[in-house]
Amino acid sequence: MKVVFLGLSITSSWGNGHATTYRGLVRELVRRGHDVLFLERDKPWYAENRDLPKPPFGRTVLYDSVEELRRVHGRAVRAADLVVVGSYVPDGVEVGRWVVGV
Repeated sequence: MKVVFLGLSITSSWGNGHATTYRGLVRELVRRGHDVLFLERDKPWYAENRDLPKPPFGRTVLYDSVEELRRVHGRAVRAADLVVVGSYVPDGVEVGRWVVGV
């Protein structure tokens, strides 16, 4: 199964509990044979505090804007069997509407 996560952060656990949850989910999905892509908005707060800049499981890609997300990752989102838009994703309402409309 192809899975795309759009989440707050998987690369930095600094100041949030999201990264540890995403790390466990992605690691185990990959271990079970799924193709997992994690898309994370590149934000200064997390960039300065990355404790796992390149997770060794799945694929993690940082993006700078919703426009870049659409342009560069639209194909992956359309091809996914499952897309998860997590809480506190920057511009989350816009991202969620885009995912539903793809």
